[in-house]
Formats: sequence, C-alpha cells, structure tokens
Amino acid sequence: MIHLNQVGFDKDMPKKAIITTKGEYCVILSEDNEVIFQPQLTAPFFDSVSGDTVRCADFSELKKPGAYFLFADGMKKKFYISGRPYRALTGALVKGMYYQRCGCALEEKYSGKFCHGACHTGKAVLENDKSVVKDVSGGWHDAGDYGRYVIPAAVTVSHMLYAYELFPKAFTDNLDIPESGNGTPDILNECRYELEWMMKMQREDGGLYHKVTTRIFAPFIMPENDTGELLLFRVTHTATAAFAASLAQAYRVFKTHDRAFPEKMLEASVRAWNWLEKNPEFEPFVNPPNTRSGGYGDENCDDEIFWAACELFAATKEEKYRQSMLALADKIEIHKLGWRDVGGLGALCCLFAIKNPDGDFTKKLRQRFLAEADNYVEKQKNSGYGTALVAEEYIWGSTMLVMNYAIVLICAKLLTGKDEYQNAAQSHLDYLLGMNATGYSFVTGFGENAFRYPHHRPSYADGIDDPVPGLVSGGPNKRFPDLVCQKLIPPETPPAKFYIDHTWTASANENAIYWNSPAIFVTAYFDSLGIE
Repeated sequence: MIHLNQVGFDKDMPKKAIITTKGEYCVILSEDNEVIFQPQLTAPFFDSVSGDTVRCADFSELKKPGAYFLFADGMKKKFYISGRPYRALTGALVKGMYYQRCGCALEEKYSGKFCHGACHTGKAVLENDKSVVKDVSGGWHDAGDYGRYVIPAAVTVSHMLYAYELFPKAFTDNLDIPESGNGTPDILNECRYELEWMMKMQREDGGLYHKVTTRIFAPFIMPENDTGELLLFRVTHTATAAFAASLAQAYRVFKTHDRAFPEKMLEASVRAWNWLEKNPEFEPFVNPPNTRSGGYGDENCDDEIFWAACELFAATKEEKYRQSMLALADKIEIHKLGWRDVGGLGALCCLFAIKNPDGDFTKKLRQRFLAEADNYVEKQKNSGYGTALVAEEYIWGSTMLVMNYAIVLICAKLLTGKDEYQNAAQSHLDYLLGMNATGYSFVTGFGENAFRYPHHRPSYADGIDDPVPGLVSGGPNKRFPDLVCQKLIPPETPPAKFYIDHTWTASANENAIYWNSPAIFVTAYFDSLGIE
C-alpha cells in the first residue's frame, strides 16, 4: 500500500510517503502518465506499532504545483502540490466548530444540507439541588454527543486563540457563519460563541459548574429531538481554574477587537481565581450514581492553576499571579496540551505572551520545553509512520496527541528557528491526513479516503450520506477499546491499526472539539508559511 498526505503538500516543504511493498519500481507520474521524478527510498524498516515493514519515499525536490501520482509496485496514489494546500482545511476545521453549536438553529443559509433546528434551549437544574435553575444555553456540543463541559471548552478555546495570536494571517472573516463579515476573524467569532456560554456556567461566587448534560447520553437522534431534562453538575476546581485561564487569555486577544466583552471576561476570570483562593481543598469530580455522560475528572488541579496564574499575570501583571506561577512550574509537565493535562498552555503563555518575565524562570522553562520537543523529534525519526506516538499512546483520542505533539514542535521552531522541528511537525500533519497505518484521512470531507462514519449523532441522524465536514476522528485506540471494537477488530491487531470507520464505535471514531482545535493550530501554522 501507499500511505501519504491526501490533502496536499506545500511546494516548499518536505514531501514523503510510506510504502509497504518492495519498492522495486517507484516513480512520480504526471497526470498524463509521464515519469517526471524518481523518489529516494529508505531501506526497509519494521515498524512494531503497526506491524508493517515500511519504506519512506522522499520526493521533496519536486516543487512545481500540480496534481501527480506516486507509482510503486503496480499501485498508484494521487497527490497534490500547491502554495497554500491547507487554506481550505483550516477554514473547514474552524467551521467544524460552528456545526457543533448548541442552543440555536443551524440555518440552511450557513450550513446547507446540514441544517437543523434549535436545541437544548431550556433551563438546567442542579443535579444535587433542584431549587437551582439556570439558563446555560449556547456553546458547542463537546463531541459526538450533546453534552457541554467547561474544561474541554476552555482548552479548545485556548488552542484556537493561540493559533490566532501566532498566525493571524491564516484566518479570514468569510467562513459563512452568521457573524461572517462583521470585521472580526471568524475563528474569534466562533470562540466568542463558546466563551459566552462558559460565562453562563459561572456561579455568582466565581465557581464554575462542571458540565451540563442530560442524565445519560442521548440516543442517535438530531439535537433538537434531545428533550431530556438538562442537569448542571457541581462546581469543581478544575473547571474553575481552566475557565480562569481561558477567559484571561481571551481578554488579551479580544481587547484589540472589542472593549466591553474583554473587560467582562477579565472580571469573570478574576472572580474564578478568587473562588480558588477561598476554596483551596481540591475534590476530584466523579459522576453521580445513575449518570452516564462525560466525566472529565482529574486527580490533580496544579496544572490548571498554573495555567490560570500564567494567563492572569499576562493579563494584569499582578504579582500574586506571578508568585503562583513560579511556585507551581516545577511541579507540572509543561509540554502537555490535552484537556486533563494543561501545563503546556501555561508554558505557551510564558514563552509567547508574557512581557518582561523573570529571566531565569523563562530560560529554565524554555530549556524544559525544548527538551520535550527534542524527545518528540527522536521518537518521530524512529517511527515507521513519522510520529512521536509509542505503542501505549494509541488511546482514546490518539489523533489529539499527534496534533498536540505537532504544536510543541511548531513552537520549538518558533523559539529556535530550527527546521528539524518544523519538518517533524509536518510529518505529524501528514499522519492526520493519510500517512498512517490505516490509510484514512482523519478529517471528514478531506482526502481521497477520508473517514465517513463518525460516532457523531447529527451525522447519523440527519439521513444524509455525507458526514458533517471538518470533524477530526479520535483515531486508533487499542488501550481503551469499546465493546464494538473488541468484537469487530481482531485482538492481535497492532495498536496503530486498531481502528474502524464505524458509527457505533466511540472509542476509535468519535469526534471532539479538542481534537479539532489542535489541528486548527497546526494547519494554520503551515498555511501561514504560504502567505506572502
């Protein structure tokens, strides 16, 4: 088989494919079948996580824009070279968030055949105190279900805001969402929709309700038909700290576009921090009995508080936030960017946003961050399919790890100027778009063999053959397979192939907002390279 990036290669970037055949005859053909280039092939290499013996075909020297075929051992695979191959993809990943909107109708004018009615517009009651009733409409559905959760929301918004802060030219105001044309880039318009919901989740004393969901996951119905009772779940430290961080960052970004809204967010962020100071005893969130919706529990809150301290110091320059930041930095992993481990978001704030920080602190943090990037580069070099993933990391949402590693590598490139980081990040993006052991592009609507059957209720229930576009799949997951995967995938299947494009497997083929958001960061970076 031939495995390659199915969306396209930047004309000036490395271009590689993985072949699992003998490689006895490997050439590049033009669209009219003329041989125009012969790629260099590496020696065969056994990749244990996929079970494949692979060869890498390098055709980086081919720079002329156009459509081509890679021909190897009787097989042919089409690919594309252009100046900005990820422009449409970046926009689609952002608009994928629009398709996740809750509390409003998706009008045909903006969503075409994927339109549907308004959903989840009623008030929610507190799960352990029915006297508390609150309007928490709005925001994004978190994943393939209809729950809305503060911690993933905060991380998702942060990925998107850092993408905009670092690569603003990659974003436009013409994604055809209701706010398009208002003079604000649509990535910020979309973030604002989520941020306004997050502020509804804040209690008057500053604490944040953990989530709003129905008691159990909805069946595979359209969102407007999910009319079960909406429940709020108790205030948690992790939700409150993540909210404080995300809102402080949003204040910094939005204050160049608006006045009243950023000030409102900063005030909400400070109130959340004050709640944390008044309530220092951490209690992990656990779903109450008879509740089956996302838990998003965490056994530690130090990384969320570190992130919040960094962002609030960047926003206010108040000494108490700097002191908290300095006290916590050595206790956390400053390269993690997922919903559970957010220390890397604090590191991005320190390295790219804070002005005149403590010199020794920043130097040490930078060294630690770059050491992790170096570790990813070495792992990537020893991987058959070009990522830093090891066998035990093929987990629920393994594509999130791939994209988060790419973010670290991109930031290392920005800090040092070294191309080895950029090239390693490109390889991770290639993986997402088809250069992986499954042969799928893990973004709906992008790639010759894009996955088509996400564990996504609207994509199933709308009766439309095509899935909602611009959604990222969780990808191979051998560590935590659901019963469907256990039944349909042979147990001896290697981790990198433990995947099935099937609606009924949440563990391998669900989408999530915090899988889209790191992909937005990565594609925006590479798209920005092609902007004159």
